Amino acid sequence: LYHWMMKEIHKKVLLALMCLCVVTPALAKKKEGGFVFVPQSLVVESVENVKNKSDDTFVVMQGQIMKAVGDDKYVFADKTGEIIIEIDEDDFNGVTVMEGELLEITGDVDKDLMKAPEVDVKSIKKLDKKNNK
Repeated sequence: LYHWMMKEIHKKVLLALMCLCVVTPALAKKKEGGFVFVPQSLVVESVENVKNKSDDTFVVMQGQIMKAVGDDKYVFADKTGEIIIEIDEDDFNGVTVMEGELLEITGDVDKDLMKAPEVDVKSIKKLDKKNNK
């Protein structure tokens, strides 16, 4: 009887551990936030200037999202022109953007052979109309 009870207890403990292993990742919360280094000397670039930057160059632009053109891709424009930007859902960081709102975006230039340059957006911030330059 003792061995049978111990065997049943081991089964229940094993089952509980297996359940814990399955449930624990589901309960883990996604952590957000962190540090983004933006050099003080970094200036706001025009869309036209960004198109001429090297691949993986960190840039800051001010302008507006004009329209969505595909999965996470949008047309971004300022007074000098338009460029395609890619904003992953988590890079919006809870910011809701309406068409035509003045924004400041930071990101990396993405240049591929035979394609127009794009910007992979890392952060997005709404600007007051007063900040419009």
